[in-house]
Amino acid sequence: MKFETIILEKKDHLATLTLNRPNSRNAMNRKMMDELIMAMEDVAEDDFIRALLITGAGKAFCAGADLDIMPGGKSGEDLAAMGVEALRRSFLFKASRKIMIGIQTMEKPTVAMINGPCVGAGFDLALSCDLRTASDDAVFMCGFVKLGLFPGFGAAWLYPKALGLAKAMEMLYTGDALSAAEAKEIGMLNHVASRESLEAVTMAMVTKIVNGPPIAIRLMKSQVYKGLTSDFATMLDDAAVYESITLASKDHVEGLTAFREKRPAAFKGI
Repeated sequence: MKFETIILEKKDHLATLTLNRPNSRNAMNRKMMDELIMAMEDVAEDDFIRALLITGAGKAFCAGADLDIMPGGKSGEDLAAMGVEALRRSFLFKASRKIMIGIQTMEKPTVAMINGPCVGAGFDLALSCDLRTASDDAVFMCGFVKLGLFPGFGAAWLYPKALGLAKAMEMLYTGDALSAAEAKEIGMLNHVASRESLEAVTMAMVTKIVNGPPIAIRLMKSQVYKGLTSDFATMLDDAAVYESITLASKDHVEGLTAFREKRPAAFKGI
């Protein structure tokens, strides 16, 4: 599948999606949003793929929505003239829902490798992933408040869960930047590395994931997100079903055999 604004590569059970508008710091325009939706659907349906890695081309991860599509931009529209209800039903918010929900509900683990500035909707995109690594010069910012906007890509839901309530409110209210070091300290990032070693550090983690048992990992992801809005008793009921599924799998037999034989397991997702 060929794209204009993103690159999608598949190798060794891993899909790597690169935002590819480096001259605009990978800002999202309509074309990129369309292509992100197509790429998410493709990866979600590909049984060969066990994980998705998202990163940016050049020196930025993503600068958020392209300001050229906003009022006063090169291709900007008079959004106010559309009216609130027409705006709510517009392409922008339909696309944001498909992209953000598509990442989080994808059965496969998702990882953001943040190689520079990560702003606005780009920050939301990174937070919708399960895991995050970043270069030590990466910076994170909400940005919406500086433009007099409410964050329509899910920041008000994502920030408290990834940053904690106090830091989430501070970033939403002020638009101030967050450094990679502070993001790691508060638990938003799994790993921080120099720009030169970021890919190696990220791939060391991703390789463990794609070599893991696909069925068990998919079910773990499902329960973690369900647990955000459910009670413990319900989750234990589900856990009994999920563990029964894995107990009956061939991957479980392979895992036990490999453990006893002191060798790496070769999981096949069956």
